[in-house]
Amino acid sequence: MVFSLNQKKALSIIPHITGTLSIVGSLSILYDIWKYRSRKLHRPYYRILLGMSFFDVFASASLGMSTLPIPKGTEGVYGAMGTTRTCAAQGFFIQLMLVSPFYNLMLAWYYLLLGKNKPLSEEAIASKYEKYMHAFAMIPVLFAVMGLPLTLYNSADCEYR
Repeated sequence: MVFSLNQKKALSIIPHITGTLSIVGSLSILYDIWKYRSRKLHRPYYRILLGMSFFDVFASASLGMSTLPIPKGTEGVYGAMGTTRTCAAQGFFIQLMLVSPFYNLMLAWYYLLLGKNKPLSEEAIASKYEKYMHAFAMIPVLFAVMGLPLTLYNSADCEYR
């Protein structure tokens, strides 16, 4: 699909706005949890939310950079100002973005354990399941790191050229 210059500009600029708004939202959640950490970090819910928001900051920043990290002079890409390394770094952090939905899944699992059939207490969830929830949510980190030596993040082959 071929886009006009104005469409390419919009596709490049809009993520700067949405990424910034997402960063502000995630940082607000992190600040709220940290400010009341003596009360909130005793509950698995807030620890899961903390992990999700932490990784969402990186995801939002990398998506918010839009085309800026793509190597300068890449044909058909508006706003490309980076190098191969900045492009690879952006790709790594975009891959880390998958941690947020994994944490979201763990949050759903947490609520399922709290209320379905034989409900568990928060203490039981924390002692029996929470460590596995965090470990499962970290699986995308493994894949993101595995992509580095394979140079999987060095392609700027954009769909909207």
